[in-house]
Amino acid sequence: MTPTEATYLGVPGTLLFALVLFGFLAAFAYTASRRWQLMTVGGFPESRWDRVGERIRGVVEFGLLQRKMFRDPYAGLYHILIFSGFVVLSIRTTTLFLEGLFPGAALPFLPGGAWEAYLLLKDVVLVTTTAGVVLALGRRHLFRKDRLDASFDADLILVLIAFLMVTDLVAGGASHALSPARASVWEPVTAAVGTLLSGSSTGTLTALYHACWWAHLVAILSFLNYLPTAKHFHVITALPNLFLRKLDPPGKMRTFDVEKAAEDGKIGVGKIQDFSWKQKLDMFTCTECGRCREICPTHLTGKPLSPKGFMVDARKALYTAAPALLDVASGRGDLGAEERLAAQRPLIGGWVDVETIWACTTCRYCESACPVGITYTDKLTDLRRFLVLDQSEFPKEAQTAFNGMERQGNPWNLSASDRDAWTAELPFEVPVMGALENRDDVEYLFWVGCAGSYEDKGKKVSRALATLMHEAGVKYAILGAEETCNGDSARRLGNELLFQMLAQQNVETMNGYGVRKIVTNCPHCLNTLKNEYPDFGGTFQVVHGTELVADLVAKGKLKLTGRIDKTVSFHDPCYLGRHNDVYDAPRELLSAIPGVSLKELPRTRDKAMCCGAGGGRMWLDEKIGARINQARYAEIEANGTDAVGVSCPFCMVMLGNAATEMSGKTETFDVLELAAQALPTHPGGEAAAS
Repeated sequence: MTPTEATYLGVPGTLLFALVLFGFLAAFAYTASRRWQLMTVGGFPESRWDRVGERIRGVVEFGLLQRKMFRDPYAGLYHILIFSGFVVLSIRTTTLFLEGLFPGAALPFLPGGAWEAYLLLKDVVLVTTTAGVVLALGRRHLFRKDRLDASFDADLILVLIAFLMVTDLVAGGASHALSPARASVWEPVTAAVGTLLSGSSTGTLTALYHACWWAHLVAILSFLNYLPTAKHFHVITALPNLFLRKLDPPGKMRTFDVEKAAEDGKIGVGKIQDFSWKQKLDMFTCTECGRCREICPTHLTGKPLSPKGFMVDARKALYTAAPALLDVASGRGDLGAEERLAAQRPLIGGWVDVETIWACTTCRYCESACPVGITYTDKLTDLRRFLVLDQSEFPKEAQTAFNGMERQGNPWNLSASDRDAWTAELPFEVPVMGALENRDDVEYLFWVGCAGSYEDKGKKVSRALATLMHEAGVKYAILGAEETCNGDSARRLGNELLFQMLAQQNVETMNGYGVRKIVTNCPHCLNTLKNEYPDFGGTFQVVHGTELVADLVAKGKLKLTGRIDKTVSFHDPCYLGRHNDVYDAPRELLSAIPGVSLKELPRTRDKAMCCGAGGGRMWLDEKIGARINQARYAEIEANGTDAVGVSCPFCMVMLGNAATEMSGKTETFDVLELAAQALPTHPGGEAAAS
């Protein structure tokens, strides 16, 4: 179609089109305003307007270039074909709307031959977008992945997109056939359609043009109004959601004033309206693509939690409550809105099963896989916060861990005075910060952590790291009995009050000693100390033990010459990898050990499966479905290596237990144990690795 084609409409058509256009736009404005009100009513405040440059870069990378989509090349291909069609044809669509209102109008801003170049690009995109639709339908019906559920909505949208491409081509072809002299060589596909139609009468071509023109634009307007009511609302909300995505470290949870929240009756999330505006925007934006559940440990082992299912259920709860909720927010409580809202199906125990809330390991695979920037763990932990702090309802096993953390500073409830007992088996003295007269030359505080202090396997790893630092001449010290639990499990199990108490205590202790740099072998400690303690005045440079030791080896300060002839898999801890982007250091350390041959697991690095201990699940019974640690260990056994290396005490316990339960042949070692065993002279090394 060319800028003069709208003259075929005539004045009555133009008036009718104006009525249709503004009617559809008014309907969309009403629906969109209701969605906006629903998104912004209730909830806690969130600010997402900082670091604008970084936010824009994310929109380009993840939205326009769709980087995450290409983790599945097939899906990435058809998504980029369809998305590019929307982008390129937006100019075309704008032109058509202007022509409908102002016959003969055009978009004159494209200079020189740019308009002709655009016409060619438009023709190419009409074909490629249609191809993208065919590929998408093929994925849904011929090569369907398990993550995709049957969806009439998805099929309808794809067919509608194909309909838009066909009506555009047929209308353009009819126009070419009606006016061959005005046909453009820059529209080869449209011209080819025009050639096919050239034998038809003028009346037939005119009627065909009118029908396709109207059908095309009414379909677009119908599509626009359908989007806010269906899962494809993401067509509108995805780019804004990516712009407003979380920029804090992935493993950082929201900090709030617990006492004030208690006074306001807003601890965590107990009702659907308690979610923040950004959390509701996430619900609007979920595409139901199912990428979030492909390596979700709870979904794979038959637990009631599927990230996609959870998000869909939350959205249904929000939409169901919308009429009453908006009446209350608008002050129309006299219409019985409060009563209707109170009588509706509850969020917890109704829309979202309680077992679903407690199943999450906070591994964050779902968030790393989501192509539109949705977060899941924050919503689940906010539900836990409500249950723990407002309702005092939580798994009974958690109480034991809470009591231990509060009374003895560790979830095992063992004596705080025994925290540094692990050092007794070392042939050298481990400095304790409080006992040092001169702390100026202490470079690192060695944060041992609860597992490294009390759990038998963890204590071996603590001795291994101490040995490696001792051999390299690193000046370090520990807190000893002054160290207490960092609070990671308390926070992720919903006990924000206990977490903040522990955090403030630890920050006060470390700031009192002037601590600036910390090394720890526990990724959970690393994440909390590095990403969450700054909210409490504790700003430290925190590194994982494998990072420090790999750096010491690279600089020649440590020589690993002892040969260890083993084939080794490496299991990526969630809180080291996906939470803190440390993937290379453990592998660099393994590659530095003579004789060690690394064989990567099928699910590795950012696609690694969780061991099942995160999110406080270390302390809870696993009663539903298969055991997560056994599912992961089965993958490790199938890899056929002598050993599996880990870099997390929780992973060590979980995989070690699975090996025992399954009579497995693959040994479990911490990478630092192997490194200590490879020292040419390693006082304590044999004991550490035994």
